[in-house]
Amino acid sequence: MAITNYIMEFIAEVGRFAAFIKLVLFWIVKPPFFFRETTKAMKNISFQCLLPVIAVVGPTGMVVALQGMKIFDIFGAHRLLSSLLAESMFRELSPMLASIMVAAQAGSAVAGELGTMRVKEEIDAMEVMSINPFQYIIIPRLLALALICPLLNIIACSFGITGGYLVAVVLKGLNQGVFLDNLFSFLKLSHIWGGMIKASLFGIIVGIMSCYKGYNVTGGALGVGRAANNTVVHSILLIVIVNYFVTSALIHLWD
Repeated sequence: MAITNYIMEFIAEVGRFAAFIKLVLFWIVKPPFFFRETTKAMKNISFQCLLPVIAVVGPTGMVVALQGMKIFDIFGAHRLLSSLLAESMFRELSPMLASIMVAAQAGSAVAGELGTMRVKEEIDAMEVMSINPFQYIIIPRLLALALICPLLNIIACSFGITGGYLVAVVLKGLNQGVFLDNLFSFLKLSHIWGGMIKASLFGIIVGIMSCYKGYNVTGGALGVGRAANNTVVHSILLIVIVNYFVTSALIHLWD
C-alpha cells in the first residue's frame, strides 16, 4: 500500500511539474519583459558561482593531466595529452561540473529565495497587485541561469586546461611546445558548441527545478530548506540523465 501511494504521489508530482513548465513556456513570450531583473539575476549568479566553478574544474584538469601522463608513459604518446585534456574539458567535464556547481550554489539560492517569498506571502501580494510572479520573478531567474551556465562553462574550460598545463609542463616537465602545438589537434568547433549546448540545457534544468521547488514551497521555514536541498539533488539527477541522451545525440556530429 505504501509503495502504491508513493507511485501515485510521484505521478502527481510529475504532473504538477509539467503544468509548471507549461506556464513558464506560455509566459516567457508574453510582454512585459523585465530585463533589469534578468540582468540583476545574471550578476548575482555570476558572483555566486564563478569561484566555486573555477575551484572545481581547475583541479579536475590537473587530475586529468596527471592520470593521462601515467597512461601515456606506457605508450610513449605524451603529445596526445593536451588533445585529450581539451576534448574531455569541452565535451564533457566542464559542462557537467560547472552545471552541478551552479545547481549547488545558485539553484539552492534561487529556491530558498522564492521559498522565502512564498512563506512570507510576498508572491501572494504580487498577485493581489496584478503583478504576474512568473514574469517578474521566475522568468528572469530562469533566463539568467540558462545564459550564465554557458559563459561559466567557457571560463571553466580555460581554467581546466590551464590546470592541466601546470601539471604536465611545469610539474612533470612535458615540452611546452608539444603541449601547445597539439592542444587543439583533434578538437573541432562542434565539440565546443556541443559543450555550450549542454551547459545551456543544464542551466535551463537548474532554473526550472529551482523555480518550481521554491514557488511551490509549503511548511514554513522547514519547507524552504527542503526545497533548496531537493533542488540540488533533483537538478543533478536530471543533469546526469539528460547528459547521456544529449551526448548520444551529439556523438555522431562529433565523429
